[in-house]
Amino acid sequence: MHACDHSQQYLAKSSLAMMHRFLHAASNAATSTTTPAMNRGVRHPFSHLANNNSIAAAGLSASRNLSTNALNNNDSPTTTNSTSTIRHQRPIYIAATRQHVGKTSVSLALVSHFTKRFGNANVGYMKAVGQQSLRVWDEPSLPQTAKEGEGEQGEEQQREEGKFVTIDKDVKLIRDHFRLSHLQYADMSPILIPRGYTKSYLDGHIDHQGQLADIRRAYLNIVQSTSNNAITDEYSSSSESENTARGPTSITICEGTGHAGVGAVVGAGNARVAAELGADVVLVANGGLGKAFDELELNRSLFLQYGVNIAGVIINKVQPDKFDQTRTYLTKAIQQMWTGPNGEPAPPILGVVPDRPYLGCPALADVESAFGSVLLSGSEHRYRHYDVGSNVQGRSIGMSMVTTDLAAFLRTMQRQSESGRTMFICHATRDDVILGFLGEYRRRVRRGIPFQSALVICTGGDDGWDDPSNAIELSSEVCDMIMDLGPAGPPVLVASSYSPAEAAKQIRTMTPKFNASDERRVSRATEHYEPYIDFDLLLERTSSVTKVVGATA
Repeated sequence: MHACDHSQQYLAKSSLAMMHRFLHAASNAATSTTTPAMNRGVRHPFSHLANNNSIAAAGLSASRNLSTNALNNNDSPTTTNSTSTIRHQRPIYIAATRQHVGKTSVSLALVSHFTKRFGNANVGYMKAVGQQSLRVWDEPSLPQTAKEGEGEQGEEQQREEGKFVTIDKDVKLIRDHFRLSHLQYADMSPILIPRGYTKSYLDGHIDHQGQLADIRRAYLNIVQSTSNNAITDEYSSSSESENTARGPTSITICEGTGHAGVGAVVGAGNARVAAELGADVVLVANGGLGKAFDELELNRSLFLQYGVNIAGVIINKVQPDKFDQTRTYLTKAIQQMWTGPNGEPAPPILGVVPDRPYLGCPALADVESAFGSVLLSGSEHRYRHYDVGSNVQGRSIGMSMVTTDLAAFLRTMQRQSESGRTMFICHATRDDVILGFLGEYRRRVRRGIPFQSALVICTGGDDGWDDPSNAIELSSEVCDMIMDLGPAGPPVLVASSYSPAEAAKQIRTMTPKFNASDERRVSRATEHYEPYIDFDLLLERTSSVTKVVGATA
């Protein structure tokens, strides 16, 4: 299907896309001067549809009439003209070139900044299509009538309407960390794709239009929840500035899943969803030059096929010594390759974020998830992070497989400094190493010396047995000794059916994910990302500023 045909088809079906685009047209009809910040000199991706699509044309006409009546309905004679400004903010869709690039990190930074700038109640967030889920209790906010004085009966009625819902895990992270209590979990995570969902969809058991309607309904609920609290934001301190916009300000961040095409098999790919929401996209890519641009180009083409505007690009995890080089040459590549045939400016680079290894260091909670296990002791240290890739003179100090005798292992542990933090890995048959680890912990506790190392005990064979029944179990006596040390003890967990070599590889290659309970990592991420993103330019690219000339008596 031709790109234009694709865009026309999905505009006609998308009431949300039309809502956002028609607001631009309505403002234009009622004003003498318009500054659509994202499109200075840029042909809007839907502009060619206004005359070709009856639904779009009807919507434009209705919006124009409504806006004109609202702005110019004044029966009194006019003596002076007054000028005001209106800013229309579109949703911002965070997409990536592939998995594990940093969408959630960027989303955290954006929500953090905008909650500080506009207030928590004026910021919305949603992950329209999620995969990794958890179950939470969703307590609806009280309706306006109950808030205004229905008393205990109204509150009790609302409590009865609460229910458990299954949501994407990132939704809980964002809502809880930033206290977005004005939003409902169900609206923030309208669609989940668990195992078996794709087959059900292809078999016709899941209604395609109903699925998209759920996404639109959820988004509109979020818009309503944030718009009710909207405040004023100013681009510039100068009241005469063309870009100064006074008016209600609320904003919604939509986080995507994987690359642009993820979810397409069930009719809910990132490009399709962004078009449904009328959102502008921020593309996130890992640092580099050739590969980074190739991935950006591939994903950009799919968004453009659906008529979605690219607001800008954020380059993540850039090597610090290549920071300036990356920004300079990727800017050149984007300007040369993405500038329109008639000189339409290319999307800007909104941020270049240097790599920070700490954010990629797994916490013990990540290790638990990787092995489907729980800490036998030391659960209070679940969110302690380990730099498993660190080494000194070619020798790993963040993670170590124990292959020596007990005496050598004890010497290694005793040489560790007070801040030393190593994740040791041994086999379940090494009772001597396990008891030595526990003994060193007790020795340090008696002397008041901090102990921060952890132990992973493997039960699989060296060749990696496929049959879990062949695994060697940890003896009950040793297990009891570990568990007796309690939550404050040394962190120890079992990796069932893994050999030490397999466990080490699993830990070293895993991609740690944010956890709602890991406040330290979440805070570090927002603190690290925020200074490197141009938020003013982002708002400029995702909103339209309109000067309205009105008449006053």
